[in-house]
Parts: sequence; structure tokens; C-alpha cells
Amino acid sequence: MFPIRVVVAKSAEAIVASPVNLSGPDSTCFATVHATTDIRETVARLRAQLAVVDLEVVSFSELGELCSEFPATAFVCVHRLADDAMWARALAAGAVDCCLSADLERIVENANSYVAIKEATAAA
Repeated sequence: MFPIRVVVAKSAEAIVASPVNLSGPDSTCFATVHATTDIRETVARLRAQLAVVDLEVVSFSELGELCSEFPATAFVCVHRLADDAMWARALAAGAVDCCLSADLERIVENANSYVAIKEATAAA
């Protein structure tokens, strides 16, 4: 599979790991942003296949708009207190998953799966 373009939207206080540690050899481009407007600009500019968004940065209504605006991008939500209710709301808004913020490294490692899910959904 080809390298994946990844955008991570996290609140400034929540960034723990450096993008260099998370991007690894599978990512061709990795960008970190801190505001909804930056997400739109960066996803469009990079034509990102995966966007990891912190639900402390993006509301569910904004998430729905992003998922509609960028149907080819797999949106994965993170939150420090993610639970089943958040997961259900995120999927209803168009995201492919919602996980704990601490799982960011695992999310990036599984990026190929998320992108494949989104590509299969878009093709149907």
C-alpha cells in the first residue's frame, strides 16, 4: 500500500508525542494542527487520507461538516475520556472510529486499515 498522508488535530495542551515519533516509514506526510480552520486547510492542501481529530478541538457538528466536505478522508476521533456514547456520536457524524487520546500511536499504526475502510465505503 502507498504511504498515507495524515493530519492530526489536537489541542495544544494534549500533544504529548512528536509527529516524528508517530509518522514512521508508512506516512508520506504528517501535519499537526490546532484549530478547525487549520484542519480544513491542511486536509485540503495535503489531500489527507486520514485525519485524527481531538473532540476537544472539534465539535460533533463540525466533525459532521468535515466528514461531508472531505468524503475521501477517514476521520478518527480521539478524546481523553472517550466512551461508547462518544463513539456512537462520532460514527453518526461520519467518522470511522473514536478512541482514547492515549491511543494516538496505535491509531497511526493502524492508519492503513482506516483508509481501506473509507476507500471501500466511498467505492460502494
